[in-house]
Amino acid sequence: MQEGSAQSYANPANVAPSAKTNPININSLFPPELLVTVFDVLHRDIMESLPFPLPYDEGLQRFKQNPLVILMLVCRGWCDLIKTTPGYWTFVDIGVLYNATVREQADAVRSLGSEGVENLKRRLEKAGSLPLYVTVAPEYILDFGTVLEILKEHAHQLETINIVKMPQLKRATLRQVSSEQFLQLFELPLPSLKRLHIDQFHLIPRPPVPWIGSRVEMDAPQLYHLSSHLHILIPQNPFHLTSLSISGVDVTIIRSILTHGQVELPNLLNLRITDSEPGLVLSALSTPLLQVLVYQSEDASTHLPEELPEYSHLRDLQWSDVGPDSTFDPLFRRCQHLARYANYVIGTEAELDISMLVDPPTILARPGGIDSIKWPDLQEVLFDCATYAALKALVDLVPTIKRIRTLRDPIASPMRHDEDVERERTYLSELREKVDVVVWLDPWTET
Repeated sequence: MQEGSAQSYANPANVAPSAKTNPININSLFPPELLVTVFDVLHRDIMESLPFPLPYDEGLQRFKQNPLVILMLVCRGWCDLIKTTPGYWTFVDIGVLYNATVREQADAVRSLGSEGVENLKRRLEKAGSLPLYVTVAPEYILDFGTVLEILKEHAHQLETINIVKMPQLKRATLRQVSSEQFLQLFELPLPSLKRLHIDQFHLIPRPPVPWIGSRVEMDAPQLYHLSSHLHILIPQNPFHLTSLSISGVDVTIIRSILTHGQVELPNLLNLRITDSEPGLVLSALSTPLLQVLVYQSEDASTHLPEELPEYSHLRDLQWSDVGPDSTFDPLFRRCQHLARYANYVIGTEAELDISMLVDPPTILARPGGIDSIKWPDLQEVLFDCATYAALKALVDLVPTIKRIRTLRDPIASPMRHDEDVERERTYLSELREKVDVVVWLDPWTET
């Protein structure tokens, strides 16, 4: 009998009709609340993986692979659940995802027109009253004025604003945005804004004639990360501001700030200055707790800074070494608690042509010798190129140094044709008895 029973269960013809017509429905096993919990985890992983500032390609391609988009195709129930959950619609792209796969050879870009504006409105409605993460590509928007008015209506919800520059296409004409129109958004109260990045993109009129940027005081009391190109944007209440990046700011604008006295940034920890006069910027800002200072430029500073304070909390200094610099020496003397110094900007190594690096670091080739300036008790130094003989002399002068990195190896790739390679090997051997020495991007041998 048991055998007969087994045969009856194995035969599809003997399966009860109800078992055929009523398969198990996953939605009957998992209530919507539990599904939302799972979806929340997936959505959070995507959002937390987005870098800031958000590059147009890598980050957005990753977002286009959002698993929630795939899950919406599983069934109508899941699709409706995701559509009606406001938290999944707080990331808003304007003119960006349309062009995330565009390549330089493209003949044109897909501009955000009337249909895109309507989609934008619907997406904002789905987000309800939640904080918004907005990424905008102004050059790809047909009617930036209309988009601006929509964003103004939601100004109180804007938590992250990421204004990006898309790639320059060979045969496509990008639209230019009125500079005055663009700044209107930042003249509004932005009570929820925490992160703001403004990339370099086309403005009308093109700087520097006749418009060279401006200074705008923002009503954004929660802002803690600010990155802007061309403009000086200053929170009226900068108490929460911990990270500031300034790029391409005209000398005239910086000097206009100095006429109003220093800008107090009491809790700023990270400052990055790109293609702007660093001496004037440092003179214009009061940053008593500054810990990381980065200066990136292809030109040395030429404007003498006003009296600089002691940067007693500064631990990390990265300064593009392009020769003698009017700001570097007075700054370095006031950074007596540095732990790390690099004569290039960390993270930009791939942009450097190592084969063209032949001059020693300016700080190691001072007319009076390396001991003509007071060195802090450094622990880590990074140079684009340096001989091991010079590095050995530095370690003898600053015995606190524990780690040294040089991007160009003077043994494998001598900087001069008459370099004594065998002597360099000897110095390297002596160095490694005292410190950890690595080349290019090799990992430290000691953690």
